[in-house]
Amino acid sequence: MSKNIVAVLVAAIALSMVAAAQETDVYWVSYFNNRNNVTGADQFVYIVNPGAQGTPLTAGEGTLCANIYVLDTIQELVECCSCPVTANALVPLSVNNKLTANPLTTFPPNGGVIKLVSSQPNGTACDPTTLVTGTMGNPNVPTPDLRAWGTHLQAVTAGSFLTTETPFLAAPLSNGVGTGELTFLPQACTFAWYLGTGTAVCSCK
Repeated sequence: MSKNIVAVLVAAIALSMVAAAQETDVYWVSYFNNRNNVTGADQFVYIVNPGAQGTPLTAGEGTLCANIYVLDTIQELVECCSCPVTANALVPLSVNNKLTANPLTTFPPNGGVIKLVSSQPNGTACDPTTLVTGTMGNPNVPTPDLRAWGTHLQAVTAGSFLTTETPFLAAPLSNGVGTGELTFLPQACTFAWYLGTGTAVCSCK
């Protein structure tokens, strides 16, 4: 067997291993910006459960957990929480009042990243600190298939903003042992809650 064929086979195996170490259709990202504007204008996140995991008439009402992780522009996790979303439900969340009003860093960031992981609840509980690997559909395991949109404040002129809306974009959720977002996000959330003693917790209400 030639060296070129061996190299191709090794590369193919490596790629298949990477693919196997990623969950798809469970992880989405978006952003917020110009949060601390003088007009008080807000941005919103809209989360929908399309009912792929059950209906309002089935056990658990097809509920999925929207695990939310908010980071500032320098990679610091400032708030996290997990919102139960029943089948066919819409959950609207204010960036100003629900997702960045209680930051670990004391002062709400002007912009940053919003990450969303869809998972099965543990009974009726949703907990952003306990995501685990395993078979989809089991408690705390990332499971499809929430959908989300976000509005954004685009600065047009000084003190004037235009609101745009975009869907959250899907990304592969790396679940390598000890590495990847599936490990980092719950650990960062746990650490932020520990340090914050009441702060760093966003709200679904």
